[in-house]
Amino acid sequence: MKLSSSLTEVPRIGPVYQKRLAKMGITTIRDLLFHFPRTYQDLSKLTTINKVSAGNEYCIEATVVEIKEVRTYQKRMSLTNAVVEDKTGAIKAMWFNQPYLKTAFAAGDTVYLAGKVARGKEGIYLSNPSYEKKGDNESIHSNRIIPIYDTTFGVSSKWLRYAIHTILAQLKNTGQE
Repeated sequence: MKLSSSLTEVPRIGPVYQKRLAKMGITTIRDLLFHFPRTYQDLSKLTTINKVSAGNEYCIEATVVEIKEVRTYQKRMSLTNAVVEDKTGAIKAMWFNQPYLKTAFAAGDTVYLAGKVARGKEGIYLSNPSYEKKGDNESIHSNRIIPIYDTTFGVSSKWLRYAIHTILAQLKNTGQE
């Protein structure tokens, strides 16, 4: 793989993503690597649950206690609710219209959650936080300073971070640093 290679040579970037990236002027690996972020978000400082307060944004590391999906019939909306805890306490996380998250996490998984803390009838909760399972490898989307990219329909900053991270790892393995 070379910097001048077409995105068709990159695994997991199929025709649909190639078309979306082409709308952004990205057709080669070089174009993707030189698509610089418009800003950065600092998620490097982890906060314990007992220190969070409504109205502010935080990044926490916690263990999933339970996760379930609830359907609201009045608005035909799916709510995915999780209870997560660390050594200092527990907090609820709530995602709107993302039912796939019910299977993305399981009780006992350690996750990073980043987002705004809101206040509801039952107390404070993380409202639609970004998430990442804690793994053996380095974090891509949390627990660090993350790049925020200009995007288009169907191509999120999270997807771009993952794609660029994957390409850089492949280039490193082939000795083309």
